[in-house]
Amino acid sequence: MSNRNRLFQKIKDRSLKVGVVGLGYVGLPLAVCFAEKGILVCGLDTSAERVEKVNSGQNYIADISDELLQDLVRQQKLKASTDFSFLKECDAIFICVPTPLDKFRKPDMSFIEKACKGIGETMQSGTFISLESTTYPTTTEDFVLPLLEKYSGMKGGEDFWLAYSPERVDPGNKEYSTKNTPKVLGAISNDGLEIGKAIYTIAVSEIHPVSSPRIAEMVKILENTYRLVNISLINELALLAGKMDINIWEVIDAAATKPFGFQAFYPGPGVGGHCIPLDPFYLEHIAKKFNFDLSMIHTAGHIDLLMAHRMTLKITSALNRHRKSINGSKILFLGVAYKPNINDERESPALKIMKEVESKGGEVSYYDPYISSVVLDTGSRYESVDWSETVLADADCVVITTNHKSFNAEFIEKNSKLIVDLRNVITEASDKVYKL
Repeated sequence: MSNRNRLFQKIKDRSLKVGVVGLGYVGLPLAVCFAEKGILVCGLDTSAERVEKVNSGQNYIADISDELLQDLVRQQKLKASTDFSFLKECDAIFICVPTPLDKFRKPDMSFIEKACKGIGETMQSGTFISLESTTYPTTTEDFVLPLLEKYSGMKGGEDFWLAYSPERVDPGNKEYSTKNTPKVLGAISNDGLEIGKAIYTIAVSEIHPVSSPRIAEMVKILENTYRLVNISLINELALLAGKMDINIWEVIDAAATKPFGFQAFYPGPGVGGHCIPLDPFYLEHIAKKFNFDLSMIHTAGHIDLLMAHRMTLKITSALNRHRKSINGSKILFLGVAYKPNINDERESPALKIMKEVESKGGEVSYYDPYISSVVLDTGSRYESVDWSETVLADADCVVITTNHKSFNAEFIEKNSKLIVDLRNVITEASDKVYKL
């Protein structure tokens, strides 16, 4: 029986074994989706702490039910390891590792490279592999494929199949999760596409096939760059509107009454999360190889990079109007998560502003009901303070950086001396409230 037919038979009788490399916000939910369907899932992560938590049924991803994870581990449908040999008998392997930027804001491909090396050295002939990590177009064909062939000694399209399917995880989204968000899939070969569709269909309700991995890679970049450009646009307009004494929130609400040709985006202190702040730099990286200048995207990224400084200037200005200097003032930040009601601070604009305020001598503290501690890239570590009237009253300036639902606008305004509201939490005008 050919590798192809053998794999389809395993898919049909649900006897295949799935491996997931990277058990973070993307990998663990995907692993759980397959395990829920009765598939044996082998999770791999370089973090021994994460592996130990998974194997003991301790959940660390808010979008996963604690009870579900515990049940799957108890049923031995999901287990984890730090050893790549753990994936040796897997029929399908999904790469869900981080793709950060290096200090020069270039794509750091070391995590993908390490995953490819480990997979290549251990995988068996007839394995389907799908990259889900956010990256630039051509990565799957020009970077991942050669590595897998090098370390495995096998030929892509003949001995194994390779595809790209961009993750579309939206932390905190109660309506759309991994299992019911349409999955874009592009493979290097037709067989790979058919096999990938059959495997993903086990765990995901809808698959949207495209003609190649680079199409699928560009889909991910488009989705997030679209958001970056529009958020940067509205942030710049908000800053101008503030100078002109125009309420940008009222402007957006009015514009949103148009039933066509307009989608509302709202201003804030900057964009966060793993994808939106980083994707333009992935695209710029590959665009340079084609001698192409991404002027609009470059500008949008530049606007976002400036937001932390502009928000610090706003805090400084508010303090000055109250005859105080930022140096030595107690600045309390409300919310360090990059979006409301989640425990994710990756690339959060709040951390960037805290860093700049700290550098100017401000005494920084924060409160976030979802995140107990944070570490700035300066090495400074902060613990979330206790929530009380006293904490608010003691601060020289309260900065609202995340609009968590639990934040009571009336309580904050009543107990604070000075507020810089970057999320329009306090809608009523007040002489002690300064808006974005």
